[in-house]
Amino acid sequence: MKIVITAPSLDERRNVSGISTVVRQIIEHNGHEFIHFQAGRQDGERSGPAWLVKQLLLPFRFRRVTEIENADVVHINTALTDRSIWRDAALARMSRKPIVLSIHGGKYLLEDIANPRLARTTERLLRAAKTVVVLSEAEKEHIARRWKGIDIRVLPNAVATRDSPITVRENALPVVLFLGRLHGSKGLAVLSEVCKRLAADGIEFQFRCFGDGPMRDEFVGSMSNALSDRFFYGGVISGDGKFSEYDNADIFVLPSIYGEGLPMAILEAMASGCIVVASEMASVSAVINNGVNGYTIEPGNVDQLIARLKDTLTDRSKWQPIREAAVDTVRNNFAIEDYIAKLDAIYADATK
Repeated sequence: MKIVITAPSLDERRNVSGISTVVRQIIEHNGHEFIHFQAGRQDGERSGPAWLVKQLLLPFRFRRVTEIENADVVHINTALTDRSIWRDAALARMSRKPIVLSIHGGKYLLEDIANPRLARTTERLLRAAKTVVVLSEAEKEHIARRWKGIDIRVLPNAVATRDSPITVRENALPVVLFLGRLHGSKGLAVLSEVCKRLAADGIEFQFRCFGDGPMRDEFVGSMSNALSDRFFYGGVISGDGKFSEYDNADIFVLPSIYGEGLPMAILEAMASGCIVVASEMASVSAVINNGVNGYTIEPGNVDQLIARLKDTLTDRSKWQPIREAAVDTVRNNFAIEDYIAKLDAIYADATK
């Protein structure tokens, strides 16, 4: 089967994107022939006349690629945000092939769309697809409630798992890790305030940060002021270097305030034996059982995140059971082999 699949740049060194991570895994682990069609802004890419022309031509290039390649299926990966909806609705309208539409978070995943024109465009995008793929039953319920009669399948994100034992950490000071897009939606303002107050309370830890995005300079500056030499920013990281950071970290934190689906970084961190502290939203609660295999917090709740990190950082006796439960959760429920088998069935159904 030949499949045209959309995603931002697949180069981890140039683009921090959960969608790109998912698509890289699909291409790597699936036996079909994939043609990657790049759709989505790269980190640091500026708007301007040249960018606008590129966007206007994108749907026509998309149709040309699908026709030249004689694709059996088009797999559009989107997020329910303003820009992604407009772009991907245009792509779907130009496609003459069966469409599988995967939704990866976005502010309108859980929120109603106030703009009537955008709401109509979103519905056209969803109804253009043979199948809409979401990340959890909770997301399916939200989509089905607003748009009736759509074929919706649940397919949680997945990662490659390892059979080796959990890496033993030997950090004198606990290591807290953030790895992802440096964007306001990730709760970076909350995180910098939390770290500032923990440091003022005498809680000792190291914080390591990797990624890029529009809040890079602001976040790195505020964290450096709060933690001094106990904060390290390493830019964009990929491959073995990324998994080495997971293996060394004690705690992985993702205090997002909106827009998440099922973050790949959470699954990667859990698979490596990190203790994950993440905001409870969208499909996160389908992975993390609070206090069993990680911890969830209310989005934007500074005091709650402070209390959770303070307790976790100062009581190592709780770490090992949570680490083991996290690894087991990913191995048993979010393994890439199961994901690929279910996605193959979706592709096959789309061609019928």
